[in-house]
Amino acid sequence: MSAQLFPSVEGHIIDANLFIRFERHETIDLLERAVTEHGIVLLLPTRVYEELTPESYPYGTPPIEDAIEAGWVRILEEVAYSNPVVSATMDMVRQYISAASDRPEHTIEQADAEVGGAAATLLEQGHTESIAIYTNDLPAFRGIERALSQHGYENSVQLVKAFDFVKSVENRYQFSG
Repeated sequence: MSAQLFPSVEGHIIDANLFIRFERHETIDLLERAVTEHGIVLLLPTRVYEELTPESYPYGTPPIEDAIEAGWVRILEEVAYSNPVVSATMDMVRQYISAASDRPEHTIEQADAEVGGAAATLLEQGHTESIAIYTNDLPAFRGIERALSQHGYENSVQLVKAFDFVKSVENRYQFSG
C-alpha cells in the first residue's frame, strides 16, 4: 500500500477475514489505533457480525464486541432486500462467486452476498457516495463490483485487499510509540 493507509472514500465495509487476520496476528490493538487515528469507523454487515460472534467463530472469542463498544466498528442495519438494486446486487454476487469457484449457488455463504447488499444499501439510500470493501475474497469483491457497475455505481466502490492492509497497518504501527 502507498503512504496513504486508508483510501479516500466515505464508507469502509469490512469482511470477516480482515478482523480474523488481525486477531490471529494478535494485532487488533494496531487496527484500533489506525482506525481511530484516521477518524474512521469500520462498517460491519449483520451477517459478517454473526460470523465473528463466539457462537459461530471456531478460534475462540474475537474482540469484535469491544470494538463495537469502543465505537470504531459499527454494525450496519439489515440490508434493504426490498430495494431491487440491493436484491439484484446480492443475487449477482452469489452468481459470480458460484461461477468463479465452480460451486452451486446455494452453497455460497450469505455473508459474502450481504457485503455487496450492504454496499448497495448505503449507496442507494444516499448514505455514502464511495465505499471501500476490505476483503481477501476476490470473487466476492469482483461480483460486488460488477453488480454495482450495472446499477451506475462503477466509480463508487474499491477493493482493499485485507491481508495487504493488515501488513501495512502492522508495519506502520507495530513498533511505533
